[in-house]
Amino acid sequence: MPHMQSYGEAIIKAKRQHWEEFLENAAEQDLWTANKYFKEPTGDGGKLRIPTLKVPGEEADGLLWEVNTNDGKAKVLAQAFFPKKPELSRVPEDYDYPEPLPPPPPITPEQIAHQIKRLSPFKASSPDEIPNVVLQKCIEQLLDHLLYLFRGVLALRTYYLGWQVFTMAVLRKPGKPNYEVPKAYRPIALLCMILKVLTAIVVEDISHMVEKGTLLPDTHFGG
Repeated sequence: MPHMQSYGEAIIKAKRQHWEEFLENAAEQDLWTANKYFKEPTGDGGKLRIPTLKVPGEEADGLLWEVNTNDGKAKVLAQAFFPKKPELSRVPEDYDYPEPLPPPPPITPEQIAHQIKRLSPFKASSPDEIPNVVLQKCIEQLLDHLLYLFRGVLALRTYYLGWQVFTMAVLRKPGKPNYEVPKAYRPIALLCMILKVLTAIVVEDISHMVEKGTLLPDTHFGG
């Protein structure tokens, strides 16, 4: 029996990992195909729309308000995906932080090329309308420009405002009994492709630094 249980858990884990990888690398059309996979006996089936959402009213009377307009649904889902900042901070005052780690070395052309090659070539493009395949096919012509751009962003501590714009698709979370509540949905954000390359490099540098500096507890997994 223990072996059968481990085998079943391994299958569930493999399915979950495969599904997450599919969503992460999904092209635009694939996102809507994925939405059809979320058919359940209750709710909206596989239709490409979000049903009327029910949310608690502003008054403490226990009544639910129905939201059936596109603008209203967008506002309710945005509030669920991006909750307000807590009024009170949990960061201790006058905390004695350790000495900061030295900054990572400057970004190299090899790092940029490595991250561009890792991109899914035909994933749905973001507001900058630059497909991944363009970066991959034109890497030799773009590499020097991206190198100076990325180094300048970090050296000057600046940030292009256009990179803060992204496209979001809303998909159902699988297996939820009721799709009339905002928490039954999850967002898929399509970031600007050039920003994704820079972000991947920074994440890789930070991961290396925290592991080398043993800044993570032994009980930390994932993330």
